[in-house]
Amino acid sequence: MANERNILRDMMGKSIKRAVLFFLIAVFLYSGYQLAQYFYDGYVSGKLNDRMKQQYVTAQKAQQGQPERQEQNHAGQGELTEEHLKQQQYRERFDRLLEINSDIVGWIRIENTGIDYPVVQSGDNEYYLNHNVEKQSSARGSIFMDYRNTDVNEDSHTVIYGHHMKDGSMFGELSKYKNAAYYHDHQMITFDGLEGSTKFQIFSVYIYSPKDQFFEYEFADEQQYSAYLEKITTKSRYDTGVKVTSDDQLLTLVTCTYEITDARFIIHAKRVQ
Repeated sequence: MANERNILRDMMGKSIKRAVLFFLIAVFLYSGYQLAQYFYDGYVSGKLNDRMKQQYVTAQKAQQGQPERQEQNHAGQGELTEEHLKQQQYRERFDRLLEINSDIVGWIRIENTGIDYPVVQSGDNEYYLNHNVEKQSSARGSIFMDYRNTDVNEDSHTVIYGHHMKDGSMFGELSKYKNAAYYHDHQMITFDGLEGSTKFQIFSVYIYSPKDQFFEYEFADEQQYSAYLEKITTKSRYDTGVKVTSDDQLLTLVTCTYEITDARFIIHAKRVQ
């Protein structure tokens, strides 16, 4: 009887060990699969952005290099103002990109960083969290503008979002702005909209918790806007020395950060051009 119990105990022990081994193998394989998916997604995302960038830069250079041809193409459109003609000509550099995705609203870049991406916009702030610029499923998503914005040239506050990827892609490099020295070498943000180029100078960077409940998109009047600007300026991790008033238009970049639960890293910039 004792021998039977020992045999049964040995069998159960072997079964448990076998189950644990199978579990560990399954975890290892799943983790390997997830890791492979992450790197593959990064590879696809990088190649896609390189193609988009090449098309955009090529169109930009071609347009800049052939001003006379552009004027001839627009001959006979005298009813359009000179400003409208410039906007129309400028928009042509986005023609190929808009064929790929009509949701594209511009291009954002920060010199000497990896932030150099097309910006898209949909009817909500969810879709492009997990879809790339070609509308394919992607954990990296896209760089996208808040659905409530209409025109960077008109809106008092334009907001652009991007994931904080561990490999530094998308808005991953924004975390470097936690260092004041990095800020001083990378103060300017360029946003090329469909009708013209704009530049913004960063004046405030900080970590935002949803518990703070002061992030605003729209303002009832100049007084409310001024109060908001003062609040976000004093919130900054360091003093940038850049002054901002209610006459300034605001561009905000938002990405994740992990100091506290559900935190966001916020970068505010004012329009200077």
